[in-house]
This record gives sequence, structure tokens and C-alpha cells, in this order.
Amino acid sequence: MQRATLIALVVGVVLDAIVIAIAASRPEPAALWGALIGFGLTLVMVLPTVGITFLGARLTPISMAATVLGSWAVKMFIVILVLIGVRDLESVSMPWIGLALLVGAVSAVIVEAVLLARARQPLDVVPHDGPEDPQDAPGGS
Repeated sequence: MQRATLIALVVGVVLDAIVIAIAASRPEPAALWGALIGFGLTLVMVLPTVGITFLGARLTPISMAATVLGSWAVKMFIVILVLIGVRDLESVSMPWIGLALLVGAVSAVIVEAVLLARARQPLDVVPHDGPEDPQDAPGGS
């Protein structure tokens, strides 16, 4: 899982670097600022996922779920606040923010999903010595 998230991060960063290069070649500086902000938002979306995969081995299932949900909420809050904050600025192009965020974050999520689907995660099952069905147990209902 760590490998998949790191590869997804690299793919997102590389694709966003291409978007930034294209935006830099545009005559209006608002395109470059929009692409840079979109790249920053891509990092906000992808980096916590990478961090969680490295922490995951040390977390219990409940704390892992809480961490994932909490990080998702914080990511959404940051993205919404930034978009609200820059929406009326003439010096920032909203379409370029959207393009960089779409290319970087969505491509990272797609790469991560494909790699995780292809990975054969071992299923660690501890054998249970008791009866299969709780009703078969002595004193069961």
C-alpha cells in the first residue's frame, strides 16, 4: 500500500509539473498562479494519504478509520477554504486551479486504486479452535 501511494504521489506531481509548465507558457500570469495553487491543493489531497499508509501499521483499525475520516475532512476543509479565498482574485485563474487539481489529484487516486487492485494483499487469518457456529457451542442459543 505504501508503494502504491508513493507511485500515485509521483504520478500526480509529474502530471501537475506538466500543467504548471503549460500554464507558465501562457501570456497571462493568472494561469501560472492558478496552476501553482492547484498543485498545492493536489499535495493537500495526496500527502495525507501517503502519511497514513506509513502510520497504518501502528494504528488499530478504529484509530485508522478515525485518521482516514479525519484527514479527509481536513483536506476538504482546506480545499474549500482556499477556493473560496481565491475565487474573486483577478491574479488567479480558477480554471487552471481546477485543471491542476483535476490532473494531479484525480490521476493520483486512479493510479493508487489500480495499483491496490492489482496487489495481492495476503489475508492473515488466525485459526479459531472453537465451533464454527455459535449455536453449536455448548450452552449456545
